Amino acid sequence: MFHQQEREHNMTSPTPHDHFPVIELRRYTMAPGARAAIVHRFDDTLAHRFQHLGGMAFGHFCERDRPDGFAWLRGFRTPAARARIVRAFDDLAHTGGMADRTDVLVLRPLKAGAGIAPLPMAGEAQGIVIAQILPVAPGRMAACERAAERCFAAYHGCGVIEAGILTTPGECAADGALVWLGILSGDAALAALRPAFDAAAAELGAAGLLAAPPELLVLDPGRRSRLRWVSAASVTAPARSSIMAAA
Repeated sequence: MFHQQEREHNMTSPTPHDHFPVIELRRYTMAPGARAAIVHRFDDTLAHRFQHLGGMAFGHFCERDRPDGFAWLRGFRTPAARARIVRAFDDLAHTGGMADRTDVLVLRPLKAGAGIAPLPMAGEAQGIVIAQILPVAPGRMAACERAAERCFAAYHGCGVIEAGILTTPGECAADGALVWLGILSGDAALAALRPAFDAAAAELGAAGLLAAPPELLVLDPGRRSRLRWVSAASVTAPARSSIMAAA
């Protein structure tokens, strides 16, 4: 049973100023032909059930470059809340054996107090969500963060909303990563940004800041995904309070 204070937080539609600084990017490799079914389950029941437990379902997505790839971005208020909610959710609703593999990347906002803010769910899912994952060389996280922020500034432009810059905890972690998260208006904005993505990868790699080439996830949002393209005027407080474009 939740305490009274926890009950007050377990709203299915948190205010835009609620922050969930413990963030998971979960990527599933589904059994062949199973992805459509899991997308429907998330749209119809699973995202709502997860939020009822006190977490934030930021969004669920189909990966464009992997026909059986499914991604889920979810948030928690504290590490303790993450442990509790994950246990309860796993008991409540699992993928029923449809996932052949699950990869989990645990992240936090690059800057304290600037977690991803829930976006309004209005209309049909639109746009594209991009996650550029930079695997950072051991011991180079602080240097990579400084250099990457300069590179990320080149992404700002028409058709782009920066949803957040996330990092793994720990300066010296062998598997550290830096993640730029953005919402794009469509394929034209993605095509326009690809040279900047490539330039950032080349610059950071040449500086010896990366442990491996970056990965660019191109994600199509599910019907009930909160991370979706909306007009800048309707976004109350995206991460880092930075809106770079209007619809």
